[in-house]
Amino acid sequence: MHAMTLAAALLAHPASAADQMPTIIGGELSERWPGVGALLHGERFGCTAFLVAPDVVMTAAHCIGSAKIPPPDVFFTGPDLDHVLNRYPIASITPHPDYDPSTARYDLAMIRLATPATEPVVEVATTPLSEADGGRPVWMVGYGLDENDESQRKRIGSTVIGGVITDNVIIDALPQACYGDSGSPLLRIGADGQPVAIGVASYIDDAFCEGSTYYQRIDRALPFVLGFGDICVEGGLCSDALFASGFDD
Repeated sequence: MHAMTLAAALLAHPASAADQMPTIIGGELSERWPGVGALLHGERFGCTAFLVAPDVVMTAAHCIGSAKIPPPDVFFTGPDLDHVLNRYPIASITPHPDYDPSTARYDLAMIRLATPATEPVVEVATTPLSEADGGRPVWMVGYGLDENDESQRKRIGSTVIGGVITDNVIIDALPQACYGDSGSPLLRIGADGQPVAIGVASYIDDAFCEGSTYYQRIDRALPFVLGFGDICVEGGLCSDALFASGFDD
């Protein structure tokens, strides 16, 4: 499989990514779910990310910089850069210690904010996934390219799980994640009616975002995730009605 990270094209060629990637996903623009935001590398737009505690953000490990791209320094919330709710300086970034860029295994990172955010946080799944979760309804939220070749605007979409493998949840049908959606959450409805993150967008197997999207399974990295303190876990009722009310509309 030739895997392509969802951040690569957007970060490397922010002005021309839309020209290079002329397709994708179904979904709709959204101002809902304010705990899902995005990363900025100076003035350069980066990946999607989301709050899992007032001062902790989760994203993909491949989103945290490279030899050519400096690490992100701000997490912002809002539907797009023209309608920013808040900008939060980043204090520290920690990739999963077993992250392997060559295979995208454990493609997950935790970001500590310099000050706590005021937006509602996302609950993190603690129930292990299995093959039986195939076909389960889920939601996607991210700032990546859409079917009109536009990006950097928050979009949402509902779909079903195509499959569950050792390290990943696979999404096969539209809507699909694309460049810029890296680090975004894959959400299911929890028993309490709150959105629960089960995966983090990692890579695609088709350059035009018409194949499958692979989400890093959060349950495979729980010891790492829970080591960052007061993480909002499934059933913790950490989110408020502002977040929950937009989940099943």
